[in-house]
Amino acid sequence: MPMQVNITTKVNSQSIRRETYNGREHLVLPSYTLPANVVMNGGLYTQEQIDAHYKGLEGTLAPLGHPQVNGQFVSAFSPEGINAGHIGAWNRNVKKSGNRIYLEKWVDVARAGESEGGRELLERVAAIERGDDVPPIHTSVAAFLDQLEPNEQQRATGAEWVAKIYSMDHDAILLHEVGAATPEQGVGLMVNADLAQPLKANSGALVGESYREREQRLDRAAKAKFAAGADEYAWVADFTDSQAVIIRNGGTAEVFGYKSEGGVITFDDTGTAVARQESWVAVVANKFKALFTPQEQPAPNHKTEGDMPLTKEELEQIGSMIGQAVATNTEAAIKPLAEKVDALQANQKQLAETLTANSRAEEKTKREAVAKVYGDIVANALSGEALDAMFKSLGEAAPLGTNNAQQHKETGAPAADEHFK
Repeated sequence: MPMQVNITTKVNSQSIRRETYNGREHLVLPSYTLPANVVMNGGLYTQEQIDAHYKGLEGTLAPLGHPQVNGQFVSAFSPEGINAGHIGAWNRNVKKSGNRIYLEKWVDVARAGESEGGRELLERVAAIERGDDVPPIHTSVAAFLDQLEPNEQQRATGAEWVAKIYSMDHDAILLHEVGAATPEQGVGLMVNADLAQPLKANSGALVGESYREREQRLDRAAKAKFAAGADEYAWVADFTDSQAVIIRNGGTAEVFGYKSEGGVITFDDTGTAVARQESWVAVVANKFKALFTPQEQPAPNHKTEGDMPLTKEELEQIGSMIGQAVATNTEAAIKPLAEKVDALQANQKQLAETLTANSRAEEKTKREAVAKVYGDIVANALSGEALDAMFKSLGEAAPLGTNNAQQHKETGAPAADEHFK
């Protein structure tokens, strides 16, 4: 259901005049309303919409206040609206004046004097004519409209929604209601046109855009370009200032370059397949074969990283590729991958066993050499870097004799039992 929006403006007090029309005295309250291409209460009122509908105000009623029934705004032409607000006033001489719409409230003085509200209006006009310090008179157009989602350029002007006008119902006379009506009171929304904001000077440029705003704009643009069908979908998984990762039907992830010009996001036509690691990395199609090229076993006692069949990154990429193959759910895709992985696991196990055996053999040789000089207790207590350091310190050192019962031929020292007789 369209919303009734009440657009309020202030009457120019100096322009109030009295006219005789159809043989009856009238007060004439000139006013301006509906400025085009401005933002009011977050809504953009375009010149196109106003030009298409402003003439509909000619001959409409000018009730005292916007008529309501049980707190809900209603048309001034409904029976309830007429009974609640008609004081003998209507709108005449509607025309376009610059960027605004000019129109006049013609108030039948005799008819206005028949109601309490009408008499209050007559007194307010008389006070203004005397120069008394009294509140001004406002007028307020009631238009039925929908609040549409703005496009990117319109949002860049500061608009939160765009008015699509259906009809003009009336232009009311207000004595006490400026700013009082709110959406919570029903379908009405009070808008003060005197506070209308012109379009921003930097229209079309995005200034101070937040991360969330950019994400939402990218998401909308991605859906428009990559998911036009009813059963299709596309969403933005990640993005930078110039690239966005788009997930499309089937879970395929691709990175696309994009530009944001004049508030409009434009994606490149082609993207590059990517896989998620710590960051998004490109999937290279011909890398798959290279990863499984047989490699020589490392030579004994060599443990350099370059001799390893596959790096950690390569293994992770293999896993990603296997996942993609499995996602195809075909035996032809899965079987050769499974065979290759089994062969790779056997190769890795054999390599680990070879390196472990080599390492243990080296340690045994070093421990035996240290034991010959310093004894088994010292040798068995050492391992790792301490054992390596002790082994390197041996040099040409002679074996210690404290644990030998025999005389060492190299020095000629007697055995302990002989020396201490």
